[in-house]
Amino acid sequence: MTNLTFSPHASMAPGLRKNGFSLIELMVAVTIGLFITLGLSQVFLSMYSTSKSQNSLAQFQDNERLALVMLTNTVELAGYFASPLTTTLASLQATAYTNTDGSVFSNGIGVVGKNTYPTTGTSDSLNVYYQSSGNDGVINCQGQPATTGTSTVFINSFTINSKNELVCAVTPIISGTTGSTTSALVLASNVASMTILYGVDVLGTGTTSSYLTATALNNSSPSLWPNVRTVQITLNFYVANVFNLATAPTTTTAWVQTINIMRAS
Repeated sequence: MTNLTFSPHASMAPGLRKNGFSLIELMVAVTIGLFITLGLSQVFLSMYSTSKSQNSLAQFQDNERLALVMLTNTVELAGYFASPLTTTLASLQATAYTNTDGSVFSNGIGVVGKNTYPTTGTSDSLNVYYQSSGNDGVINCQGQPATTGTSTVFINSFTINSKNELVCAVTPIISGTTGSTTSALVLASNVASMTILYGVDVLGTGTTSSYLTATALNNSSPSLWPNVRTVQITLNFYVANVFNLATAPTTTTAWVQTINIMRAS
């Protein structure tokens, strides 16, 4: 009987294959990995771009809301005076006051402005005039109240500056003495223009019958400024290009707000 012996150094059978990956398999795996990485990168960039677009639109909407809230809260108070027992609208401004835009407040007028758009390429301006006793909760367009117990007349001036920002400055008149005008406060950015029409009770029926520009009101005789019942403000906002936020916006969208003056309602 023949004895069989096993040698550990014996070669493997020709039909058997060593474990491991071939070069082709490795190249295929690397290629698949690159495609997966590229796909994930595209998903990330798309989500990032969408997030930036949403943030830009949200900021745009916030600009619109803040601008219209401040304008509405201020214009509604035009001609307001603290105590009807001791004050009348006509006595608020005993002497005429000339605003920085050249418009003039006189007795019985709570709102005036200047009409320059689009003739000169600059926006219209608006000035609103009312009184606060300091403890009636009335604030100016910069959110500041009058000193407690001090009767103060606020002149709130709205303009669009050279940076396309809606700004407001306040001039206080305390006990007949005109104070220093505050620095302009930015209320909204990316404002292309502001145009203003004034709803006027031309026929004396107690309702708005015509919408006129400040120029038309200035040329009216007798003056129709005391008959203004509403103010229609159109703000044209620049809209960002959501597909390329790096480019400067060129298109605009209009927001129109008609504000009732409470004393005339």
